[in-house]
Amino acid sequence: MPDFVKIPVEDASQIAEARRVARGRAANFGFAGPQLDHIALVVTEAATNLLKHAGLGEILIRNVREDDSGGMPALEILVLDRGPGMDDIDRCMRDGFSTAGSPGQGLGAITRLSGESDFYSVASKGTAILARWLLTPDADVLPLRLRPFQVGAVNVCKPGQEVCGDSWGIEQSAGRAIFLMADGLGHGIDAQTASLEAVRTLRANPAETPKRLLELVHLALRSTRGAAVAVGRIDRDQGTLHFAGVGNISAQIYNGVKASQHLVSLNGTAGHQIPRLQEFHYAWPEGALLVLHSDGLSTGTGLDNYPRLAARDPSLTAGILYRDFSRSNDDSTVVVIKAAA
Repeated sequence: MPDFVKIPVEDASQIAEARRVARGRAANFGFAGPQLDHIALVVTEAATNLLKHAGLGEILIRNVREDDSGGMPALEILVLDRGPGMDDIDRCMRDGFSTAGSPGQGLGAITRLSGESDFYSVASKGTAILARWLLTPDADVLPLRLRPFQVGAVNVCKPGQEVCGDSWGIEQSAGRAIFLMADGLGHGIDAQTASLEAVRTLRANPAETPKRLLELVHLALRSTRGAAVAVGRIDRDQGTLHFAGVGNISAQIYNGVKASQHLVSLNGTAGHQIPRLQEFHYAWPEGALLVLHSDGLSTGTGLDNYPRLAARDPSLTAGILYRDFSRSNDDSTVVVIKAAA
Protein backbone atom coordinates (compact mmCIF):
# COMPACT_ATOMS: atom_id res chain seq x y z
CA MET A 1 0.00 0.00 0.00
CA PRO A 2 1.58 3.34 -1.04
CA ASP A 3 2.12 5.75 1.83
CA PHE A 4 0.35 8.53 -0.10
CA VAL A 5 -2.93 8.62 -1.97
CA LYS A 6 -4.39 11.66 -3.73
CA ILE A 7 -8.14 12.14 -4.08
CA PRO A 8 -9.47 14.98 -6.27
CA VAL A 9 -12.60 16.62 -4.88
CA GLU A 10 -14.54 18.36 -7.63
CA ASP A 11 -18.17 17.36 -6.98
CA ALA A 12 -20.31 16.07 -4.12
CA SER A 13 -20.04 12.42 -5.21
CA GLN A 14 -16.33 12.44 -4.36
CA ILE A 15 -16.95 13.27 -0.70
CA ALA A 16 -18.16 9.73 -0.03
CA GLU A 17 -15.21 8.31 -1.98
CA ALA A 18 -12.74 10.35 0.07
CA ARG A 19 -14.38 9.18 3.29
CA ARG A 20 -14.31 5.54 2.17
CA VAL A 21 -10.66 5.65 1.14
CA ALA A 22 -9.56 7.41 4.32
CA ARG A 23 -11.44 5.00 6.58
CA GLY A 24 -10.16 1.98 4.66
CA ARG A 25 -6.54 3.09 4.75
CA ALA A 26 -6.81 3.92 8.44
CA ALA A 27 -8.26 0.48 9.23
CA ASN A 28 -5.55 -1.26 7.18
CA PHE A 29 -2.91 0.76 9.04
CA GLY A 30 -4.22 -0.43 12.41
CA PHE A 31 -6.74 2.19 13.54
CA ALA A 32 -9.98 0.98 15.11
CA GLY A 33 -12.96 2.09 17.16
CA PRO A 34 -13.74 5.78 17.68
CA GLN A 35 -10.63 6.93 15.83
CA LEU A 36 -11.98 5.43 12.59
CA ASP A 37 -15.22 7.36 13.07
CA HIS A 38 -13.30 10.56 13.80
CA ILE A 39 -11.19 10.16 10.66
CA ALA A 40 -14.28 9.58 8.51
CA LEU A 41 -16.06 12.62 9.99
CA VAL A 42 -13.06 14.91 9.54
CA VAL A 43 -12.67 13.94 5.88
CA THR A 44 -16.39 14.50 5.31
CA GLU A 45 -16.34 17.93 6.95
CA ALA A 46 -13.16 18.99 5.17
CA ALA A 47 -14.30 17.84 1.73
CA THR A 48 -17.72 19.45 2.20
CA ASN A 49 -16.13 22.76 3.21
CA LEU A 50 -13.75 22.54 0.27
CA LEU A 51 -16.60 22.25 -2.23
CA LYS A 52 -18.66 24.98 -0.56
CA HIS A 53 -15.92 27.56 -0.33
CA ALA A 54 -13.37 26.72 -3.05
CA GLY A 55 -15.35 24.70 -5.59
CA LEU A 56 -12.63 22.09 -6.01
CA GLY A 57 -9.36 20.89 -4.53
CA GLU A 58 -7.71 17.69 -3.40
CA ILE A 59 -7.18 15.53 -0.34
CA LEU A 60 -3.89 13.76 0.38
CA ILE A 61 -3.92 10.82 2.78
CA ARG A 62 -0.59 9.72 4.21
CA ASN A 63 0.33 6.70 6.29
CA VAL A 64 3.20 8.09 8.38
CA ARG A 65 5.52 5.24 9.27
CA GLU A 66 7.91 5.33 12.20
CA ASP A 67 10.95 5.22 9.91
CA ASP A 68 10.10 8.50 8.18
CA SER A 69 8.00 10.42 10.68
CA GLY A 70 10.51 11.71 13.18
CA GLY A 71 8.02 10.38 15.73
CA MET A 72 5.34 7.74 16.08
CA PRO A 73 3.27 6.10 13.31
CA ALA A 74 0.28 8.21 12.34
CA LEU A 75 -2.32 8.96 9.70
CA GLU A 76 -2.29 12.43 8.12
CA ILE A 77 -4.94 14.14 6.04
CA LEU A 78 -4.04 17.21 3.96
CA VAL A 79 -6.89 19.17 2.38
CA LEU A 80 -5.69 21.65 -0.23
CA ASP A 81 -7.46 24.24 -2.36
CA ARG A 82 -6.73 27.43 -4.29
CA GLY A 83 -10.01 29.09 -3.40
CA PRO A 84 -10.75 32.51 -1.89
CA GLY A 85 -9.00 31.73 1.39
CA MET A 86 -9.85 33.26 4.76
CA ASP A 87 -9.01 36.68 6.18
CA ASP A 88 -9.41 35.52 9.79
CA ILE A 89 -8.96 31.77 10.17
CA ASP A 90 -9.35 31.90 13.98
CA ARG A 91 -12.83 33.37 13.55
CA CYS A 92 -13.72 30.76 10.94
CA MET A 93 -12.70 27.97 13.32
CA ARG A 94 -15.32 28.97 15.90
CA ASP A 95 -18.38 26.73 15.78
CA GLY A 96 -21.36 28.61 14.40
CA PHE A 97 -19.42 30.88 12.04
CA SER A 98 -20.15 30.35 8.36
CA THR A 99 -19.79 32.23 5.09
CA ALA A 100 -21.77 29.68 3.07
CA GLY A 101 -25.05 29.44 4.92
CA SER A 102 -24.07 26.14 6.59
CA PRO A 103 -24.21 25.35 10.33
CA GLY A 104 -20.52 26.32 10.54
CA GLN A 105 -19.28 23.19 12.31
CA GLY A 106 -16.55 22.22 9.80
CA LEU A 107 -13.25 23.69 11.06
CA GLY A 108 -14.29 23.45 14.70
CA ALA A 109 -15.18 19.77 14.24
CA ILE A 110 -11.85 19.08 12.55
CA THR A 111 -10.00 20.59 15.52
CA ARG A 112 -11.99 18.59 18.07
CA LEU A 113 -11.90 15.25 16.29
CA SER A 114 -8.24 15.25 15.25
CA GLY A 115 -5.37 14.19 17.45
CA GLU A 116 -3.47 17.19 16.05
CA SER A 117 -4.45 19.77 13.45
CA ASP A 118 -3.10 22.86 11.75
CA PHE A 119 -4.48 25.38 9.27
CA TYR A 120 -3.06 27.95 6.88
CA SER A 121 -5.01 30.33 4.71
CA VAL A 122 -4.27 33.52 2.79
CA ALA A 123 -7.05 35.60 1.28
CA SER A 124 -7.34 34.98 -2.50
CA LYS A 125 -4.63 32.27 -2.38
CA GLY A 126 -6.42 29.30 -0.86
CA THR A 127 -6.55 27.20 2.27
CA ALA A 128 -4.69 24.15 3.58
CA ILE A 129 -5.85 21.94 6.44
CA LEU A 130 -3.83 19.27 8.24
CA ALA A 131 -5.37 16.63 10.50
CA ARG A 132 -3.34 13.89 12.21
CA TRP A 133 -4.03 10.87 14.41
CA LEU A 134 -1.36 8.82 16.20
CA LEU A 135 -1.41 5.04 16.02
CA THR A 136 -1.27 4.56 19.80
CA PRO A 137 -3.87 3.98 22.54
CA ASP A 138 -3.15 7.49 23.87
CA ALA A 139 -3.05 9.11 20.46
CA ASP A 140 -4.99 12.19 21.54
CA VAL A 141 -2.63 13.12 24.38
CA LEU A 142 0.86 11.92 23.46
CA PRO A 143 3.10 14.33 21.53
CA LEU A 144 3.94 13.14 18.04
CA ARG A 145 7.44 14.52 17.82
CA LEU A 146 9.75 12.65 20.17
CA ARG A 147 12.95 13.07 18.17
CA PRO A 148 15.26 16.04 17.49
CA PHE A 149 13.57 17.05 14.23
CA GLN A 150 10.04 17.40 12.92
CA VAL A 151 9.54 16.11 9.40
CA GLY A 152 6.74 16.69 6.91
CA ALA A 153 6.48 15.34 3.38
CA VAL A 154 4.38 14.96 0.26
CA ASN A 155 5.31 12.15 -2.14
CA VAL A 156 2.85 11.87 -5.05
CA CYS A 157 3.21 9.95 -8.31
CA LYS A 158 2.78 11.42 -11.78
CA PRO A 159 -0.85 11.37 -12.94
CA GLY A 160 -1.55 8.07 -14.67
CA GLN A 161 1.16 6.20 -12.75
CA GLU A 162 0.49 3.78 -9.90
CA VAL A 163 3.80 4.25 -8.06
CA CYS A 164 6.07 7.21 -7.40
CA GLY A 165 9.60 7.21 -8.79
CA ASP A 166 10.77 9.53 -5.98
CA SER A 167 11.66 8.20 -2.54
CA TRP A 168 13.07 9.72 0.63
CA GLY A 169 14.13 8.70 4.11
CA ILE A 170 15.50 10.07 7.36
CA GLU A 171 17.33 8.53 10.32
CA GLN A 172 17.46 10.40 13.63
CA SER A 173 19.62 10.08 16.72
CA ALA A 174 20.39 12.37 19.63
CA GLY A 175 20.71 15.84 18.18
CA ARG A 176 21.33 14.61 14.63
CA ALA A 177 19.50 13.55 11.49
CA ILE A 178 20.72 12.14 8.21
CA PHE A 179 18.31 12.40 5.29
CA LEU A 180 18.18 11.33 1.66
CA MET A 181 15.99 12.05 -1.35
CA ALA A 182 16.21 10.13 -4.63
CA ASP A 183 14.46 10.80 -7.94
CA GLY A 184 14.69 7.69 -10.14
CA LEU A 185 15.14 8.40 -13.83
CA GLY A 186 11.84 8.40 -15.66
CA HIS A 187 8.66 7.22 -13.97
CA GLY A 188 6.92 4.07 -12.82
CA ILE A 189 8.23 0.90 -11.23
CA ASP A 190 11.78 1.08 -12.62
CA ALA A 191 12.24 4.60 -11.30
CA GLN A 192 10.81 3.54 -7.95
CA THR A 193 13.17 0.53 -7.80
CA ALA A 194 16.17 2.85 -8.13
CA SER A 195 14.98 5.42 -5.59
CA LEU A 196 13.98 2.78 -3.02
CA GLU A 197 17.40 1.18 -3.31
CA ALA A 198 18.93 4.53 -2.40
CA VAL A 199 16.74 4.73 0.71
CA ARG A 200 17.66 1.15 1.67
CA THR A 201 21.31 2.17 1.48
CA LEU A 202 20.58 5.02 3.89
CA ARG A 203 18.83 2.66 6.32
CA ALA A 204 21.81 0.28 6.27
CA ASN A 205 24.44 3.01 6.72
CA PRO A 206 23.04 5.81 8.92
CA ALA A 207 26.39 6.59 10.54
CA GLU A 208 28.22 7.41 7.29
CA THR A 209 29.03 10.93 6.14
CA PRO A 210 26.87 12.31 3.30
CA LYS A 211 29.72 11.99 0.82
CA ARG A 212 30.44 8.37 1.74
CA LEU A 213 26.77 7.48 1.77
CA LEU A 214 26.33 8.96 -1.69
CA GLU A 215 29.27 6.86 -2.90
CA LEU A 216 27.58 3.76 -1.48
CA VAL A 217 24.31 4.72 -3.16
CA HIS A 218 26.13 5.10 -6.48
CA LEU A 219 27.46 1.55 -6.17
CA ALA A 220 24.07 0.17 -5.10
CA LEU A 221 22.27 1.74 -8.06
CA ARG A 222 24.52 0.38 -10.80
CA SER A 223 22.02 -2.36 -11.71
CA THR A 224 19.15 0.16 -11.87
CA ARG A 225 18.30 3.00 -14.24
CA GLY A 226 19.91 5.42 -11.77
CA ALA A 227 18.69 8.44 -9.87
CA ALA A 228 19.33 12.00 -8.82
CA VAL A 229 20.26 11.75 -5.14
CA ALA A 230 20.83 14.24 -2.33
CA VAL A 231 22.13 13.34 1.13
CA GLY A 232 22.55 15.59 4.16
CA ARG A 233 23.37 15.39 7.84
CA ILE A 234 22.16 18.00 10.33
CA ASP A 235 23.95 18.30 13.67
CA ARG A 236 21.74 20.44 15.83
CA ASP A 237 24.23 20.78 18.68
CA GLN A 238 27.08 21.83 16.38
CA GLY A 239 24.85 24.06 14.27
CA THR A 240 26.00 22.48 10.99
CA LEU A 241 24.56 20.81 7.90
CA HIS A 242 26.79 18.68 5.67
CA PHE A 243 25.44 17.96 2.18
CA ALA A 244 26.35 16.00 -0.95
CA GLY A 245 24.22 15.63 -4.05
CA VAL A 246 24.14 14.72 -7.74
CA GLY A 247 21.36 15.61 -10.11
CA ASN A 248 18.39 17.92 -9.84
CA ILE A 249 17.30 17.60 -6.21
CA SER A 250 16.86 21.13 -4.83
CA ALA A 251 17.53 22.06 -1.21
CA GLN A 252 17.29 25.36 0.67
CA ILE A 253 17.95 26.35 4.27
CA TYR A 254 15.60 28.99 5.64
CA ASN A 255 16.52 31.16 8.60
CA GLY A 256 13.20 32.84 9.09
CA VAL A 257 11.13 33.48 5.97
CA LYS A 258 13.91 34.09 3.45
CA ALA A 259 16.13 31.38 1.99
CA SER A 260 19.52 31.92 3.57
CA GLN A 261 21.34 29.22 1.61
CA HIS A 262 20.81 27.15 -1.53
CA LEU A 263 22.61 23.81 -1.20
CA VAL A 264 24.93 22.72 -4.02
CA SER A 265 24.33 19.53 -6.02
CA LEU A 266 26.70 18.44 -8.80
CA ASN A 267 25.75 17.24 -12.27
CA GLY A 268 25.49 13.48 -12.65
CA THR A 269 23.34 10.40 -12.08
CA ALA A 270 23.95 8.04 -9.17
CA GLY A 271 24.39 4.51 -10.48
CA HIS A 272 25.63 5.68 -13.89
CA GLN A 273 28.05 8.58 -14.01
CA ILE A 274 29.03 10.94 -11.22
CA PRO A 275 31.83 13.45 -10.84
CA ARG A 276 34.35 13.41 -8.07
CA LEU A 277 31.99 13.96 -5.18
CA GLN A 278 32.24 16.87 -2.80
CA GLU A 279 30.65 17.41 0.58
CA PHE A 280 29.60 20.98 1.31
CA HIS A 281 29.30 22.41 4.80
CA TYR A 282 26.68 24.97 5.86
CA ALA A 283 25.57 26.69 9.03
CA TRP A 284 22.38 25.39 10.64
CA PRO A 285 21.06 28.27 12.77
CA GLU A 286 18.75 27.65 15.70
CA GLY A 287 15.22 27.78 14.33
CA ALA A 288 16.29 26.95 10.77
CA LEU A 289 14.13 24.97 8.34
CA LEU A 290 15.15 22.85 5.34
CA VAL A 291 13.05 22.44 2.18
CA LEU A 292 14.10 19.59 -0.10
CA HIS A 293 12.26 18.76 -3.34
CA SER A 294 12.50 16.80 -6.57
CA ASP A 295 12.13 18.39 -10.00
CA GLY A 296 8.44 17.54 -9.92
CA LEU A 297 8.22 20.96 -8.26
CA SER A 298 9.30 24.09 -10.09
CA THR A 299 12.61 25.82 -9.53
CA GLY A 300 10.74 28.75 -7.94
CA THR A 301 9.57 26.62 -5.01
CA GLY A 302 10.04 28.54 -1.76
CA LEU A 303 8.52 30.17 1.30
CA ASP A 304 9.22 33.81 0.48
CA ASN A 305 5.61 34.76 -0.26
CA TYR A 306 3.99 32.84 2.61
CA PRO A 307 3.85 34.89 5.83
CA ARG A 308 4.56 32.78 8.93
CA LEU A 309 4.34 29.49 7.03
CA ALA A 310 7.77 28.41 8.30
CA ALA A 311 6.33 28.36 11.82
CA ARG A 312 3.54 25.92 10.92
CA ASP A 313 3.61 22.14 11.08
CA PRO A 314 6.13 20.89 8.49
CA SER A 315 3.53 18.57 6.93
CA LEU A 316 1.28 21.58 6.31
CA THR A 317 4.22 23.50 4.84
CA ALA A 318 5.06 20.60 2.53
CA GLY A 319 1.44 20.38 1.40
CA ILE A 320 1.23 24.05 0.47
CA LEU A 321 4.49 23.94 -1.48
CA TYR A 322 3.24 20.87 -3.36
CA ARG A 323 -0.11 22.56 -4.06
CA ASP A 324 1.42 25.73 -5.46
CA PHE A 325 4.59 24.50 -7.19
CA SER A 326 3.89 20.96 -8.44
CA ARG A 327 4.38 20.67 -12.20
CA SER A 328 1.48 18.15 -12.41
CA ASN A 329 3.27 16.13 -15.12
CA ASP A 330 5.91 14.42 -12.99
CA ASP A 331 6.40 12.62 -9.71
CA SER A 332 6.34 15.26 -6.97
CA THR A 333 8.16 15.07 -3.65
CA VAL A 334 8.84 17.77 -1.09
CA VAL A 335 10.27 17.22 2.41
CA VAL A 336 10.40 19.84 5.15
CA ILE A 337 12.67 19.38 8.18
CA LYS A 338 12.99 21.60 11.22
CA ALA A 339 14.09 21.24 14.82
CA ALA A 340 11.51 19.92 17.23
CA ALA A 341 10.31 22.41 19.82
